[in-house]
Amino acid sequence: MKDAWRLFISKSGDTLSPRRSKTSLITAGLLALNFLVSSTVDAETQDAKAYGYSDRYGELTPTEVFSLVKNLDAILMHYAYRYKPQLTSSLPRKIIPVQGYSPDRVFVALTGLSKRLNVLADDYGVPRVQKVLREQDKAIPAEVFLLAGYCLDTLAHILSVMEPENSFGDFYNNRTYRRPKTPSDVYALVDLIDRKLIVLLGEQVQQIE
Repeated sequence: MKDAWRLFISKSGDTLSPRRSKTSLITAGLLALNFLVSSTVDAETQDAKAYGYSDRYGELTPTEVFSLVKNLDAILMHYAYRYKPQLTSSLPRKIIPVQGYSPDRVFVALTGLSKRLNVLADDYGVPRVQKVLREQDKAIPAEVFLLAGYCLDTLAHILSVMEPENSFGDFYNNRTYRRPKTPSDVYALVDLIDRKLIVLLGEQVQQIE
């Protein structure tokens, strides 16, 4: 899985070029997903079926979702330091731990986050975050992963418009962790990102309240 992900990263700088369309960005996210679900499951991801299995996407764990959301946090901080340096000292940095949360709860949180990202997308003429529909009543990790990926793609697209000389493939990393992450861990990180985005958007956030 790690080698496949590196192969994706080596090509993703081109993929995220402003010359590429939104379709290319989303394709990049789907390629990343395919690399993950087609690879052998590591020992740390053995909790896959505890959170759901999709015939369409296969197995995907909260740990892999957490890794992707961590990339979203990293690219948001790049945006903050580069374009809102006067606000960086005001950004929340502390994760608020929660327990017993489901993947669906994370999906709902990401949906709210995507609405805030759409404010930025509109400002820079970038297509909005693509929506993900649940296969069943409750979202599973694969669907959470897709939505997080679309959020990441949109923010990367925004930055590629702002910095056409740069590529952002480094923000598509596959991180590993000593202990498997849970949906609660993912939720807490999404919540932190959302609180940061509220500060960065300032008055603009009123557009979606």
